[in-house]
Amino acid sequence: MKQNANVALADRLKRLAKGALYQAGILRAWHRRRNRGFLTVVGFHRVLSPVDPRYPGSNPAYTVTPAELDRCLALLRSFYSFVTIKDVIDARAARRALPPYPLLVTFDDGWRDNLEYALPVLKRHRVRAVVFVATGFIGSDKGFWQEEVYDGVRRGRFAAADADALVAELNAMPREARTSRLSQYPPAQDLPARMAGVQDLLALRSAGVAIGGHGHSHEPITSLANPADEFARCRAALRAIEPADEPLPFSFPHGRLDDSLVAIAHQRGFDPLFTSAHELVATTALAQCGTIGRIEMDLQSMRRGRAGFDAASFLHFVLSQPRRSSP
Repeated sequence: MKQNANVALADRLKRLAKGALYQAGILRAWHRRRNRGFLTVVGFHRVLSPVDPRYPGSNPAYTVTPAELDRCLALLRSFYSFVTIKDVIDARAARRALPPYPLLVTFDDGWRDNLEYALPVLKRHRVRAVVFVATGFIGSDKGFWQEEVYDGVRRGRFAAADADALVAELNAMPREARTSRLSQYPPAQDLPARMAGVQDLLALRSAGVAIGGHGHSHEPITSLANPADEFARCRAALRAIEPADEPLPFSFPHGRLDDSLVAIAHQRGFDPLFTSAHELVATTALAQCGTIGRIEMDLQSMRRGRAGFDAASFLHFVLSQPRRSSP
């Protein structure tokens, strides 16, 4: 009990210190000295209104509300210059340099709510993001298996903490054993479509959102027997949205990769390649680097009830990630 109280007190003191640095302008000054020549990439997943019937069954670590996304983008705009994936590609090819403090916004998986809820916020902030799509789920009414577990919270099967523990347990299982266990949790039949269809993705594309790959099965590619086939199926499915034969950006599912998979991804028509490594990449190293890190946006620890999320903690989290200066 005393130990928990001490942890809570330490967390509160850290928040107060971050808030003081933010209010005094010290955080901004430090950022301007530290991050000028580094590309920051932030990664979101789902964007849902709390009144949407899909919200209670979504993974809380990977879901933000439209209001939270709006606040995130407003804060980031005050510190960074938003760039597009084309800007990053041009910088890699030495066609045009990125502006100081460049930041790219991305979304993983291909959720339909990216069109319904995220796009209006992106338009309001004039942000042209990238959506990385797990192509085997295009147009699917249900989400990934993790969503079926979290939907158990909505249906009262178990508490949120129990869902977190079950997802961790299932993640550690071989695929066949996991599938057998998941048969105990039939998918919900009473929810709006969860994954974007081809027409949804085309609507995003016409609104200035770039479309990239996130694998086909959404399984870690390091666990698959035929990684080349996974990349090929993903690229083939994306031709319905991006028919040009140019390389497309790619985000590795679950952040799992190795050097051989980087080589195969390039061979199958994907570039640039993004990971889940929390790191900033020097703009001078973009031409040589095989992968680009991203910062996953998990606001759970920063939420403060009715006060919204803690802006100072959010900015400190994004601004202070490790930097990579070489390929």
